[in-house]
Amino acid sequence: MSRRRGAELEDAILDAAREELAELGYAKSTMRGIAKRAGTSKAVLYRRWSSLPELFLDTLASRFTNVPVPDTGDLRDDVLELLRHAQTSLGYTRRDTVSGLIADTVHDPRLAQRLRDLIADSALSDAMSTVLELAAERGQIPPGPWPRRVITLPISLLRDDFVVFGIWPSDADLAAVTDEVFLPLLGYASPAGMVRNRDRPSSEHRE
Repeated sequence: MSRRRGAELEDAILDAAREELAELGYAKSTMRGIAKRAGTSKAVLYRRWSSLPELFLDTLASRFTNVPVPDTGDLRDDVLELLRHAQTSLGYTRRDTVSGLIADTVHDPRLAQRLRDLIADSALSDAMSTVLELAAERGQIPPGPWPRRVITLPISLLRDDFVVFGIWPSDADLAAVTDEVFLPLLGYASPAGMVRNRDRPSSEHRE
């Protein structure tokens, strides 16, 4: 068998880390176990990641890559589609993986910064930013720029429910975050609402 290198080897290691986490959980997973699953050595892992939490962070980040940007013609539908993508990706992640990473950041400021960067600058957040730009072009919300905290708000709320309270986000949760928090914050006007406002008579013509 040919020797794996580069992206092929990294993908094999990340797959092995996901299997290790799924089977053993965050606290019991080891570099040795991941290396064995990947068919490589611990030395190879340590050349790429200086610690187990850093490897797990990249494993988590790999769940949120290649995010398609929805363009349904309506901001609400686009936001819900993105949140469902996050919901699906989260479904493959054990709760103790995220909470374990957060606990480890207490003693590792560099890891804490990487985790913050993942939340703020993931492909999911970039896709949400594009969705808002499309909605502004359609006149559904005022034009940006929008603070990064606003862009990541719905994702962060769902993440916090999952990590802190162990609440698996349902479709109703996604709709509540979208309708009760995110869209009002953006000043969203739905297509139906815009049609109703346009057809509504002005006050001077009312009887």
